[in-house]
Amino acid sequence: MSRRTTARTGGALTTAALLLATGCTTMSNDAGLPYEPQPMKVTAAKDLVRSRSSTIFDTAGLREANNGAPDASPCDGVDDGFRVRHFWSMYAPDADALKQAMERLHQELPAKGWKVLRFEPAKSQAKQLQLDVEHEKDHHTATIELLLPSTYKDASKWEKATRDSLSVSLTSPCYTDPEYKVGD
Repeated sequence: MSRRTTARTGGALTTAALLLATGCTTMSNDAGLPYEPQPMKVTAAKDLVRSRSSTIFDTAGLREANNGAPDASPCDGVDDGFRVRHFWSMYAPDADALKQAMERLHQELPAKGWKVLRFEPAKSQAKQLQLDVEHEKDHHTATIELLLPSTYKDASKWEKATRDSLSVSLTSPCYTDPEYKVGD
């Protein structure tokens, strides 16, 4: 067997093992998702997202946050499908405290069921530090960005007015609920 064939076979086996381990099925829905959406009431899904956000906040060890409400939106191609998103930010007295909180999240979230997917500067002009994680049990994903507009060399008027923060974007997988209506 050539190296190329071995690599392809190994990749296929790895993918199959991942699908078996996570309980996901391959592309068995019209949305092209790599899993079959599970049934869950919208209120329960929002509560679960709040719980995951609370874990992130508690782990960061900060005291101040703007806590926007989780929002459900349709999953295209999934009958009665929705996903929940939660966008919020955390603040600290100074940039150093935010950097320490980001490092704490990187070090401590894995012990709380989160798998680190990425921890490096974002591919943006500001090159802010970004942490991408996925909850290993329920596959919620979160992107946490260290935003320090106070350190930008040519900050815009808007950036100068923005507080340094850790910005969090948490997203659930798609769920189904026959009672779900847009706006829930």
